[in-house]
Amino acid sequence: MLKFPTRQSLGVLLIVLMGWLCLSPAQAEDTAPPALAKVPLDQRVIDLTNTLDSASKSRMTAQLAGLEQRKGAQVAVMLLPSTGGAGIEDFANQLFRAWKLGRKDVNDGILLLVAKDDRKVRIEVGYGLEGVVTDLLAHRIIEEHITPAFRQGDYAGGVQQAVDDLTVLVEGGNLPEVAKAGIPLEAYAVLLAFILGSVCGVLIAAGKLHWRAALITSVVVTLLLVAVAGGREWPMYLLVLPLCIVIGGATFGALWQARPAFYSLVGLLGYIGGLLLVDRNVAEVSFINWLVWPLVGLLALGLILLLLVLMKSAWKYSRLMFAARLAAVVVAYMFVGHSIDNGADGWLLAVPLCLLAALVLFANGSGGSGSGSSSGGSSSSSSSSSSSSSSGGGGSSGGGGASGSW
Repeated sequence: MLKFPTRQSLGVLLIVLMGWLCLSPAQAEDTAPPALAKVPLDQRVIDLTNTLDSASKSRMTAQLAGLEQRKGAQVAVMLLPSTGGAGIEDFANQLFRAWKLGRKDVNDGILLLVAKDDRKVRIEVGYGLEGVVTDLLAHRIIEEHITPAFRQGDYAGGVQQAVDDLTVLVEGGNLPEVAKAGIPLEAYAVLLAFILGSVCGVLIAAGKLHWRAALITSVVVTLLLVAVAGGREWPMYLLVLPLCIVIGGATFGALWQARPAFYSLVGLLGYIGGLLLVDRNVAEVSFINWLVWPLVGLLALGLILLLLVLMKSAWKYSRLMFAARLAAVVVAYMFVGHSIDNGADGWLLAVPLCLLAALVLFANGSGGSGSGSSSGGSSSSSSSSSSSSSSGGGGSSGGGGASGSW
C-alpha cells in the first residue's frame, strides 16, 4: 500500500531544506569565482589583459611593496577582461575574501579591480581601512582620476593615479581638492540655441521678424553649432539644438504678450547670470543668500501689498468689521509670539504666520460685500486674485568602497 509522508516527516524535510538554502549563500560567499581560483596572489599587480607595460607594473609593485613595509596595509591591483556576467561588487568582494587581503586581525587590505571589457572598476576596502579610505573618497578616486583617464585610453595612467591616491590616504594624507570643471562646449551650444530661439520668438511676436527669416537663421546657426560642438555625437545635437530653439521661441514669444511677466523673467535670468559670472570669475557666491532670500523677500512684499489692498477694501465695506478683524490679527500675533517663547526670534517668527492669518481674514471679509456696490466688486476682485497664487590572512570586507564605469 502506498503510504503518504506524515506531518512530522514533512516538517523535518522542510527544516533540512531551509537549512540547506540558508547555508548555500554563505558557502558561495566564501568561495572565489571558479575562474579566479587558479590565479594565485603571487604579485601585487596582476594584469590578465596585457594592458600595462613592464615598467608601469614594476613601478606600481615597488610602490605598493614600500607601502606595505611602512604601514602594513596590503593593496592589490588586478586587471581582467570581464567578470563573466557577475556584478563587479560581488566579484570583487569574493576575490578579496579568497585572497585574504590585509593582516589577519587588522583587515587592512584594498583591492583595485578593473574589468576592462566590461568598462567597470571597483575599489574594495577592508574593514580596517574603511575609516581611512571611505566610500566617498573611493568614489572620488574613481570619478576624478580613474575613469577620465580610461575614457582617453590611458589605462596605465588611471591605475597609477589610483595607486598614488590610495598610497596617500593610507599614509595619512588627504586627496587634493579637485579644480572646478569648466563648462563644456556642448552646454554653450545648447544655451546659445535657446537664446537664439528666445530672441526670434520675441521678434516674431512683436512683428519685427518674418517666420521664414527666423527659420533660415535657425537652420544656419544649428549647422554651425553642430559643426563646432557636436563632435562624435553630432546626430544627437542635430535634434537637440532645434528643439531648444523651438522651446525658447515658444516660451518667450508667449511671454511677450504679457509684458510684466516677460520683463520680470528677463530680469531674474539676468540676475542669475550675473551671480554665475561672479561665482566663476570673482569670488564664490552663496546662492542661498543671493538668490533664495531675495526671492523670499519679493514674495513677502507681494503678500504685504495684497494684504493692504484687501484691508483697504474691507475698510470701505465696513469699518466696524475692519476693526474687529484687525483686533483679531493683533490678538493672534500676541498669542503666537508668546506661545513660541523664544525671545525676539519667536516674535519675528510670529510675523509671517499672522500675515497669512490676516490675508485669510481680510480676504473673507472683503469678499462678502455683495454684488450691488462698486466696492463689493473691487473686494471680490481682490479676493479672487489672492486665491490664484600575497595573502596577509585578512580578507574581511563589508562591501566598503566604490564602483564606477567609463
